[in-house]
Amino acid sequence: MKTMSAWVSGGLTMLVLAGLVLVGCESTKTTDNVITINPASVTVTNDWATVVFTASLSSTNIALALPLVWSVSDPARGTIRASGGLTAIYEGKNLGGNNTITVKDQGENEGIAAVIRE
Repeated sequence: MKTMSAWVSGGLTMLVLAGLVLVGCESTKTTDNVITINPASVTVTNDWATVVFTASLSSTNIALALPLVWSVSDPARGTIRASGGLTAIYEGKNLGGNNTITVKDQGENEGIAAVIRE
């Protein structure tokens, strides 16, 4: 029969081993803006402006996991009208103001751009 100290010692050993295993399991997700959007920033002078954005890699040590998902911070100010491959078409709406464009690949890498309404 094991003593209480043997159970505690064994439990502590298991906790240490589990901690070591978890330390070796790092996430591959990055929060860096690995995708570059061109143009990075565009200034428009009318509400219904249309802008074509193109995505590319900021770093050559990874590959884009297609398809890309494009989004806007404020759909009331503008939307992504069409997208395919590395390109998206943004169309402003009848409400002035700035909008942030975000693109993500299937590996959660992302990039951002800005539409600035004068």
